[in-house]
Amino acid sequence: MKHALHLLAAGLLLTTVAQAQTKFSIPPLSPTTHIHQNFSTSYIDLTYSRPSLRGRTAFGSGVAPYGTVWRTGANTITKVRFGEEVKINGQAVPAGAYALLTIPDAKEWTFILNRDTAQWGSYEYKQALDVLRVKARPTKLAAPVETMSLAVENLKPASADLVVTWDRTQVALPIVADPDRVVMGQIEQAMKGEKKPYVSAAQYYYNTGKDLTPAIGWLDEFIKANPTSYYGYYWKAKLLQKQGKNQEAIAAANKSMEFVKDDKNEVSKAEYTRLNQEVLTAAGAKK
Repeated sequence: MKHALHLLAAGLLLTTVAQAQTKFSIPPLSPTTHIHQNFSTSYIDLTYSRPSLRGRTAFGSGVAPYGTVWRTGANTITKVRFGEEVKINGQAVPAGAYALLTIPDAKEWTFILNRDTAQWGSYEYKQALDVLRVKARPTKLAAPVETMSLAVENLKPASADLVVTWDRTQVALPIVADPDRVVMGQIEQAMKGEKKPYVSAAQYYYNTGKDLTPAIGWLDEFIKANPTSYYGYYWKAKLLQKQGKNQEAIAAANKSMEFVKDDKNEVSKAEYTRLNQEVLTAAGAKK
């Protein structure tokens, strides 16, 4: 009986040791990363694994041979998700997730968006599932980059570049969005609702160079509901000054200066005093 108990105890000990030995972490050779980049009115998401050179050559005779479909990273397929419809090389790409593959070459790369986001690497790649194929020219870097990176660069309100960098090679895929179409639709819908975004809509018109006449009307509606708002008067002054209506701009800025004196927040008081003074100066007000 004692012998059996000893064997049982020994077995339990070995099991415990074996279980303990399985609980360890090994640093991955190609760690996975996830990038969420706000872009246009939504975002671009990237999920991929980052291989390093480790003494190898990246392209040509190395990890990614020329003329061969590459997973654009390591391990499972690289994925890109667009939060809204974008255009690449003039072709519309609907919002959604895609596998991002490439065909590297010395003078020209091919970028591929493919519907199969569950494939491992590019071993099961099917060209029939391609959504997009476009060409891009690589540039040669002065010094090698050890770890591959995929990033969203050169961000502007309606455009960005998806940039692959590794070894001595960098190549960019230009992406274009149409945020104005989206925002104008949102403004149209919001103005039918109960809480109308008068100030933010006016700011958008100002910042995008649109006709400011309806925007000033929105600010008048905001001021009617908030008659002592220095914020509303400041933006009205700013828009009027941009229209060249300097005397009206001066009057609105002076109203804003009058009401900002009652602000108990010294930081915002100082800020809007300065901003109104800038409008007054631009409108040619006498000091």
